[in-house]
Amino acid sequence: MAQTAYETVFILPTGQADDAIRGTIDKYRGVIENAGGTIDDVDTWETRRLAYPIKKQREGVYVVVNFLANAEAKNELDRIFRISDDVLRHMIVKQDEKADRYPSKIRAAESEKRERDMAARAAAQQQASANEAPTVTDLPTEENGAGENSTESDSASEE
Repeated sequence: MAQTAYETVFILPTGQADDAIRGTIDKYRGVIENAGGTIDDVDTWETRRLAYPIKKQREGVYVVVNFLANAEAKNELDRIFRISDDVLRHMIVKQDEKADRYPSKIRAAESEKRERDMAARAAAQQQASANEAPTVTDLPTEENGAGENSTESDSASEE
């Protein structure tokens, strides 16, 4: 049977320890893998405020999982989500074949590229400012009459 690319988003209630959240995520990973699917990417978001209360919860932890599976594995995951008390909401969608399959990795690569570009610009600006450093040629010296001016001012103050 051909495997299809799916993305699921599910919301877990807050107030659980990080280990409990990881255990819940691993439970659903196991459902996919036991049904013959493969996990491509798991992205856990921080706690977010919900638009409206769900099961008396105002905040939740969002988890996004990209995976390859057949329709039976997707249906089994959906069935388990529906009967589980530890999932506030869930959604499973079939990914477009032309769409980017790893949006979190793409975002990370883009932010890394932006940081490199900003560092390169800062280094170029620093190099340009170092090349344009002012020279010290206009300072008065004794050769160009600086000593005479100070002597004249000294004699003027003596009078």
